[in-house]
Amino acid sequence: MRTVDDARDGVIGVWRVGRSGRLMGYVLALGPACGALSAWLGVLLHPGARSAGSAGIATVVALGFGLLAWWGLLRTRLELTTDVIVMANPWGTQHLPWSRVSAVSLGNWGAQFHTTDGFTYTAYALSDLAGGTRQDERFADVRRIVDARLHGGQPLQEGGRGATASRAAEG
Repeated sequence: MRTVDDARDGVIGVWRVGRSGRLMGYVLALGPACGALSAWLGVLLHPGARSAGSAGIATVVALGFGLLAWWGLLRTRLELTTDVIVMANPWGTQHLPWSRVSAVSLGNWGAQFHTTDGFTYTAYALSDLAGGTRQDERFADVRRIVDARLHGGQPLQEGGRGATASRAAEG
């Protein structure tokens, strides 16, 4: 059984956008990048201002798609550490101390962490849109860890399966 005291380097568990969402992120980033590379190869084979201009435009488009994919899908994660909950969302990263957390629920946009002062913080990494599939099973792991953390550090995992390694690899 894994407990809060067994956390590796202070990290209890990490959840990212599902495999299909990450795959889409890589396709969105690499597809236009390949097009820009092809355009620059065309400049090498057929030098000229027109082909260089086209290659420049293709590069700007590729950078835009790459940043969009990274910002919206590839950097998005939920990280539970022994000290704080880290929610890296497309619109920013929040660090929520455990002492402020009163409950967790699953909403349309992901895991929602309710605080003692009435605010709600959402982790987009567990939303249906982010993974392309329902997030019930992944959320069950988060809820079990949060409940254990809030109610005295009871065992976090059943059957000895580690949260950090298994959740980082799953989609």
